[in-house]
Amino acid sequence: MITRSKVEVLLFALFLLILTGCTDRSKEFTLEGHTILLDSVNAPVKDSLQEELIHQYRESLEADMNRVLVYSEHVMERGTPEGTLNNFVADLVLDIGQDIYQPQDGKPIDFCLLNYGGLRVPLPEGEITYGRVFELLPFENEMVVITLSGEKTFQLFEYLAVASRGMPVSGVKLIINNEAPESILIQSQEFDSNRTYKILTSDYLAGGGDSMSFFLQPLNYELLGKRVRDAIILHMQNVNARGEKISAELDQRISYAQ
Repeated sequence: MITRSKVEVLLFALFLLILTGCTDRSKEFTLEGHTILLDSVNAPVKDSLQEELIHQYRESLEADMNRVLVYSEHVMERGTPEGTLNNFVADLVLDIGQDIYQPQDGKPIDFCLLNYGGLRVPLPEGEITYGRVFELLPFENEMVVITLSGEKTFQLFEYLAVASRGMPVSGVKLIINNEAPESILIQSQEFDSNRTYKILTSDYLAGGGDSMSFFLQPLNYELLGKRVRDAIILHMQNVNARGEKISAELDQRISYAQ
């Protein structure tokens, strides 16, 4: 049974609905605001204590970054299908990787593949500082050894054949014809689709970066415990300790059929 009190509640609710529906929406208003930039240029007041603390670390960091690592005989730049910078970095990373790799199966690394976009700046002729190496490779990418089947390794070379930019490689010689691999040599041996291959790369690419999906189904995945950038620094330190300069050349490791 509906009591009088319930009827009164229902009528009051109906009244509120009608009142709300008849509200004059012309009285609605908009809140406006503006952005206050609080960066080094727009901050109204600098914190002197923070500035002093940061200054101490800044001076130390700049001193470290300006230290000379090694000297270069010439400018090294990225290129397609290969470049002096591509070849220099891939060769040294493979050398350092081979030195520190301790395979349980006794099989060494077959070749190295890195990414063109990971090389951010060229290396100048003359002094190469620590800071320049950090500009070259600002990322914390780790060195990884990926074991792939012959099928997946061939997909890797198919990827290189259609790539619009020259990927840094070492230990291979690839001839491309009509965007397809025509000839593949790995450590001077013809590619064999029936065997497995160990590829030294970065953890970024090993995770499928740059659309390298062939790395996503590895037979084995081994971290080497060293960053790609650290390998470059170590190589430069070794070269400088011998009183030598770094250099690289084009050797047609990736080329197009005539």
